[in-house]
Amino acid sequence: MSSQGAQLNTFTDSSGRITTAVFMHRGSPPQAHWKEEGITVGDQEMLAVGGGGVAAEFPEGALLTASHPNEDLTGWVVSSKDHQRSNPHELVTYVIGIKIAGMTRDQLRDAIQVVPADSGLAPHPESEAGINSNTHVLLGGGFKVEWFGNGNLATASFPSTRASWKARSKDHRVPDAANLRVFAIGLRRNLPVGTVVDTEPVRSDGGQSPHPSATAGIPPGFVLTGGGAEVHFSGAGNLLWKLQPSNSQDPSFTAASKDHITPDPCTITTYALGIRLL
Repeated sequence: MSSQGAQLNTFTDSSGRITTAVFMHRGSPPQAHWKEEGITVGDQEMLAVGGGGVAAEFPEGALLTASHPNEDLTGWVVSSKDHQRSNPHELVTYVIGIKIAGMTRDQLRDAIQVVPADSGLAPHPESEAGINSNTHVLLGGGFKVEWFGNGNLATASFPSTRASWKARSKDHRVPDAANLRVFAIGLRRNLPVGTVVDTEPVRSDGGQSPHPSATAGIPPGFVLTGGGAEVHFSGAGNLLWKLQPSNSQDPSFTAASKDHITPDPCTITTYALGIRLL
């Protein structure tokens, strides 16, 4: 099931040709586990290239287990769950849509590349997918934790290089090995309407805290296409509950994590990605 998102903003690059927008949907009534909750772009000319979700920080917390594109790039898919302690929550889902003046939707779809990679079963899986940097620029990425037992929860989904996307997850307090699928999303550099230029992924670090957060913004002239985060923990674990594209006219990306039941203060790095046309 997918719900059409409500448009929150619009971003246009310095060329005036590339437009992106963020769409949002709030799932209700509250549920303990949200599985494959889909949101579609609210503009039929757009394709989905980024997104995110917000589960719950309090009272006990609910954590993210998936944030990735759907198969035909019409939307984004998010999953979340409470863990060991009950916390039914309304899951807020986000999708970033893109369109380019002078290109049809089909032409744009042909220019977008989605590369998946799997970790294999592990208690703390990690996986990385890459695009061909000679032909494509990185727009963003996503992940899906394929857990089956107690739960395995996201700790990272971020651009590890300018051409690759990495994700990590972990079981928490109780064993549950899982496969982690990661997605890298790229756009062809040379388009019929011009050449695509990407930013170096912009990063922002949040200070050490039981519940760290940080917001990264992209430079003027670029449009927001994606974002992610990496939690830097060294103890029991600190887990992602928020991956949120901008809900204002400021092209930025916010992420937050939390320790869960067992204390583990840590830091977080949030990333934002953008492009423009020459």
